[in-house]
Formats: sequence, structure tokens, C-alpha cells
Amino acid sequence: MKTAVFRRLLLALFFLLLSMSPNDMRHANAQPVSISSEEIDKTLSLQKREEAIVAREKEIEQREKALAELKKEIDGKLGQIATLQKDVTEKLAAIRQEQDASFKNLIKVYSAMSASKLGPLFNKMSDENVAEILRAMKAEQVAQIIPKLDSEKAVNVSRLLGRFE
Repeated sequence: MKTAVFRRLLLALFFLLLSMSPNDMRHANAQPVSISSEEIDKTLSLQKREEAIVAREKEIEQREKALAELKKEIDGKLGQIATLQKDVTEKLAAIRQEQDASFKNLIKVYSAMSASKLGPLFNKMSDENVAEILRAMKAEQVAQIIPKLDSEKAVNVSRLLGRFE
């Protein structure tokens, strides 16, 4: 750091000497160079400021590198999250398909059963489940099953089916 400042001062002095005419050079040898204490203080102050600026620049560079690394890490994590999200979505779709297939199979089984056997079975199920099952069945079958349900269950299921407001 100090050598960089020293080099700059030497270069400035060199160019100053080059810009002088030969007559000025003769007089320069005759007169000693005088630098006031104020100029020395200003030079030292400028040197300290320059060192502080260089230190800040290095700190900023380090922070920029750290931020770039964090950005890469975040981008990688976001990529992983996107991949996981896609996997979860695909698995949920597969589960839904499996559940739909199971539900359709169950509807086939219930459709094959008589209304008199389904009534007592549906009376033990929740109203929501019964309504969902009946929605998937044909209207003629539903019409035969509802009278076989307990009266309160029939009313609740009918409301859920949207038959009554």
C-alpha cells in the first residue's frame, strides 16, 4: 500500500523534472526543495484516505463474492424446490388416480348391491360419504336407496345432494 503511494510520488516528481527546462534545472540544483509541515500533513492525510478507500474496496469485493456465492446457492436451492414440487405434484396425481379407480370400483360394487342391503350400510356411514357415493350412482339407483335410509339420514343426505335447499 505504502509502496504504491511512494511510486506515485516518484512518478510525479519524475514528470515534474522532465517538464522543467534546462534553465529551470540549473536553478533547481541551486535551491533546495522545501515542503511545509502542512503539505506533509495533507500528504499523510491523503495517503491514509487512499489506504482506507483501498481497504473498503477490498471489503466490497469480498462482499460481492460472498453475495455471488449466496445467489448461486439460493438458485440451486430454488431448483431443488422446483424439482421436489414437481415430484410431489406427480405423486399426488398418481394417488388421486388410484383413489379415483378405487372409488369407481366401490361404486360398481355398491351398484351391484340391492337397495335393502345398502340402506343399513349407508346408515352407519357419514352423511358426506353417503352423499358422495350417491352422486356417483345412477339416479334410478339413488331413488331406490334413499327410502331405505333412516328418515333423518335421508333428509341430511338429500340436502347434501342438492335435492332440497
